Amino acid sequence: MRSLTNALRRFLLKSLMKNLAKPIGVKLLACAVALASLAACGGGGGAGGGFLPLPSGSGGTTVTGTAGGPPMLVGAAVSMTCANGATLTGATTGLGGYITNAAVLAYPCVGTATLGALSYRGALFAGTVANFTPMTDMMVEVMLAASATGAASMAMGEFLAKIGKDGTFASNVAAAAPSYRATVLDVMKAQLMANGKTEAEADAILQPARTRNFDAQSFVIGSDLDKVLGNSAAVLQNTDGSVKASVLTPVKAAGDALPLPASGATGGTGTSGG
Repeated sequence: MRSLTNALRRFLLKSLMKNLAKPIGVKLLACAVALASLAACGGGGGAGGGFLPLPSGSGGTTVTGTAGGPPMLVGAAVSMTCANGATLTGATTGLGGYITNAAVLAYPCVGTATLGALSYRGALFAGTVANFTPMTDMMVEVMLAASATGAASMAMGEFLAKIGKDGTFASNVAAAAPSYRATVLDVMKAQLMANGKTEAEADAILQPARTRNFDAQSFVIGSDLDKVLGNSAAVLQNTDGSVKASVLTPVKAAGDALPLPASGATGGTGTSGG
């Protein structure tokens, strides 16, 4: 990647010298500066707003995302397991972003971002972005509750074993992601209103998360999703950043009320990505 970037820089700089008198020279200068910055950062794709190096031997499907509460989790260990048994591991940078990859993955992928005693669960239902936040932790709580009959919830290990051997179940879980997200937002709205917000105020706080999937958009400090997390932190989170048990209780109850994902013949995996 570095040799390719250097070659592109040389080409653009050479073209720039020939076209300084032309309007396009300005555009070439901007491209050259951008490429110089990319090379200085080591190349690679962006996650959480910063350039990050690809894992050694990278290939296949690259997955990125952001881990944070607030605050952003710096140096958190990210680990996910997918329906085909593929594992994705990485660590967050100073911006809370991470990047990892798997040769082939199948949805859903589920795991955690852990920093010391603090851990947020997250899931990848489609695409290549998976966040780990209090909201995604609630979403996984909904998913595990919805995946078991009655008032039970699946343990993480039990869930991973199920998606690994039952492709129909795995596909139906991934397809149910919109209902899991909507359930989280409905519980958050109720919690905000129970803590003094009007319905209009609660809706305004949550609006950015309703228009874009909060689990599948990388974000940085000051972004719309970061503001949703910040404006709801006092209601959702303990002082250590973890999600309050008083919030997870209604989250689980709401998940219990969702339809059970249908199961099928064992031996397959979920929808593939990459």
